[in-house]
Amino acid sequence: DVFERFLGFDWASRTGDPECWQRLDRIPDQMFWSMHQFLKSQMLHLVRYRIRAQHARNQGSEAHLDRLLRFADPADPNVLTIGFGRRFATYKRAMLLFEDLDWLREIMADAQRPVLFLFAGKAHPADQPGQDLIRHLAQVSRSAEFEGRVLLVEGYDLRLARRLVTGVDVWLNNPIYPLEASGTSGMKAGMNGVLNLSVLDGWWDEGYTGDNGWAIKPASQAIDQHARNREEAQTLYEILQDHVIPAYYNRGAMGFSPQWIRMAKRSIATILPRFNATRMVTDYLDKFYLPAARKRPVYADNSFAGAKRIAAWKARVRDAWPGVAIRRLRSSGERIRFGESLVIEAGVRLNGLEAADVAVELVLARREGENRGTGPHHRFAAAGAPADGEQRYVLELKPEFCGLLDYRIRAYPTHELLTHPFELGLMIWA
Repeated sequence: DVFERFLGFDWASRTGDPECWQRLDRIPDQMFWSMHQFLKSQMLHLVRYRIRAQHARNQGSEAHLDRLLRFADPADPNVLTIGFGRRFATYKRAMLLFEDLDWLREIMADAQRPVLFLFAGKAHPADQPGQDLIRHLAQVSRSAEFEGRVLLVEGYDLRLARRLVTGVDVWLNNPIYPLEASGTSGMKAGMNGVLNLSVLDGWWDEGYTGDNGWAIKPASQAIDQHARNREEAQTLYEILQDHVIPAYYNRGAMGFSPQWIRMAKRSIATILPRFNATRMVTDYLDKFYLPAARKRPVYADNSFAGAKRIAAWKARVRDAWPGVAIRRLRSSGERIRFGESLVIEAGVRLNGLEAADVAVELVLARREGENRGTGPHHRFAAAGAPADGEQRYVLELKPEFCGLLDYRIRAYPTHELLTHPFELGLMIWA
């Protein structure tokens, strides 16, 4: 209803339009906050219902239940609430928050700025380590120092998941880098104005903009896992203590934090247009289905000659590829003036393939950590007959930008009938 009023009745058909979501600024902050508090109250009602059922089953007392639920009050949803809801796989590190209990106690010790952590999830029936995580978390949540401040909600299902991603204030995700495949729960939370606090992995490495949530920079993969956990837990505590809690409780006269509202609106405006199902299906259509459909007339003529030709070529390339090798032969210099060119040569041992079967490219990158393979690339040309089983490729390079540059040379199979240049998934680098 709020979106229809301020974004227009057609907002649902414009989910991929960033301009549509810039209109979020039209929503008055107090209305935005009221909507979030309403959703949060719904979530807390369900949490209390589940916790009561758990407590009754375990023969707990009413007095103890009141202590457990003192911060989960739907009538007063003004406690910073951080949610963690997902499959309890070990790489997701559900226990990272409890790496340094003394520091966590310090974070929770401020009676004027309380924090409630909600955990929910299930482990696969065959995943014993995942089940052990849940058991350990349950023990921590029952300890006197964290009782009522850390709640483990049983019966994780679609209903509870939906309430969590719409009702908590912060969505916590701290997997071991780089094992996060995607992280769709964080996308859903961000679309609902919930701020993500996550390791820069999976989708959050693309979605984080600096003003739509908080990021935990992964520790070096060169150190052991215990040291990585300790370092990333330290970052988590620092972000909570120095940024998340102050931002939430920096409330104005109307009872909410203007800074928090700005970030929540930015979360929706930056995440929803990019990480929605419409954009995903459109990408599949544009990048895969349509190109494949355009190839159909080439493959599926009366005799299927094109299909037979490319199938035979792929088989030949796969057989030969383990023996293909590439090396740089020479270049005309390592230092040139902007606007000048240099000649670079590469030698490729084709292992029975033809020169036309292999594309050789040079990829440029600046030295400041640019990912290899993402910069401008330039195609080499085959030069002359093979010598000693090695085909020579030559490129006259005239860089399009100046400064200290890094370049790499790669080779991969190429054919006019391929739907995508990297369709075979085969590539070697010099």
